[in-house]
Amino acid sequence: MQHAKALFDIERNAEEELHAMRGLGGGVLRIGASTTIATYIIPPYLGIFHRAYPGIKLSITSANTRLITQLMNSHEIDVALVEGPIEEVGIVSEAWRKDEMVLIASPEHIFANTTEPIDPYRIADEIFIVREPGSGSREVVTDALSAKQVYPARQLEVGSTEVTKQLVAGGLGIAMISVASIRDQITLGTLVVVPIKGLHVERVLWRLSVAGRLSNPATIAFNKLIQI
Repeated sequence: MQHAKALFDIERNAEEELHAMRGLGGGVLRIGASTTIATYIIPPYLGIFHRAYPGIKLSITSANTRLITQLMNSHEIDVALVEGPIEEVGIVSEAWRKDEMVLIASPEHIFANTTEPIDPYRIADEIFIVREPGSGSREVVTDALSAKQVYPARQLEVGSTEVTKQLVAGGLGIAMISVASIRDQITLGTLVVVPIKGLHVERVLWRLSVAGRLSNPATIAFNKLIQI
């Protein structure tokens, strides 16, 4: 089955290359991205790409890191951008860009009224909102807190960054999420960033590819664009 999928993928790529030889005038580009990347980071790139190559049909899949990796491995997407490091046979991980993870709270939370960075251990006493298993964001945050021997006793698991932000803004708990995802809420004053003493969480976002797989011209063009 895997061999057949690879053959079909080669055939599809060949057809798209023939269409794309006329200045990328046709074909399909299938992009898979972790939810934070798909929602907050790549939309401007998608707009630029569409204006440059209006004949290319874009297909966007947003899911957690684990699922995006599976889709890439099964040749169901052409571009894969994820939030966590991947160690899987046949998958090549390339560092793409950096992203800062910050602690957020509602403006009414006790953490919002402190003038100094809080001690990391204080997080353990709060309701800590986390993403679902398989999320790259969750893995990065868990590793960073574990390095400081911080283990929140009460965790609330949710399936999206948007839900996380709404729950924190409502005063249900605190969370650590990408700084790229909260710009609007910070401007509106519905969320605040809480500095943590001795803890700066910066993660690498990754671009995945399948070892030995040839990229079609649309994929090459998009990969060049997102490096800007």
